[in-house]
Amino acid sequence: MANTFKTANLDITSSAQDLYTCPSSTTAVVLSLRITNVDGVNSDNITAEWIDSDGTTKSYLAYTVSVPADSVLELAGDSKIVLEASDKIQLTGVNASGDLEAFASILEIT
Repeated sequence: MANTFKTANLDITSSAQDLYTCPSSTTAVVLSLRITNVDGVNSDNITAEWIDSDGTTKSYLAYTVSVPADSVLELAGDSKIVLEASDKIQLTGVNASGDLEAFASILEIT
């Protein structure tokens, strides 16, 4: 088995967007998933979903959780998020401005 460390980043808007999709024949472990609010005045909310490879099975990692101005929210925390081949993490904010930024550290195992 080969282990490869990867990163993923995204400017989050009010439209659902894929942060990361696990490649085929791979298992991925999300070691860290940070949401940063770069707006110095306004808070925003984050919704994060795990979406199974079938595209219909979903589970919320966070649902409209507030991220105050100039702060960081760690969604993986002490636990890790395991993704199987073609599973993905999708993020949606409330504000369309992209005040929220996501950064993930990921270990891919092939």
